[in-house]
Amino acid sequence: SRQSPFRAPLTLHEPEEIAHFYQTRAALGLAGGMLIANPVPENQEIPAAEMAGYIDAAQKAAEAQHVTGKAVTPFLLGKILELTGGRSLKTNIALVENNARLAARIARAL
Repeated sequence: SRQSPFRAPLTLHEPEEIAHFYQTRAALGLAGGMLIANPVPENQEIPAAEMAGYIDAAQKAAEAQHVTGKAVTPFLLGKILELTGGRSLKTNIALVENNARLAARIARAL
């Protein structure tokens, strides 16, 4: 989903702004990292409320089948893939591609 109930302390919209912020932090010697949140493209989004239902159903299935430990994540992803009819995979691929595009634009700006 493109929406989140969590608010960021700083929002930058352009790759050049992100690159400048990174360079400024480095020049000041500030410790720590940066988290860049980049939304999935609008045409590939699964609305948050809809996705929450799939996640809830997948978690309940995992509990019912006593899935634990390292098996939980693959189980949940597979179940969500099944419940969404493959849409979740397409959305995740679109997100990875969008992240790669943004990363390339930031790298170019650096």
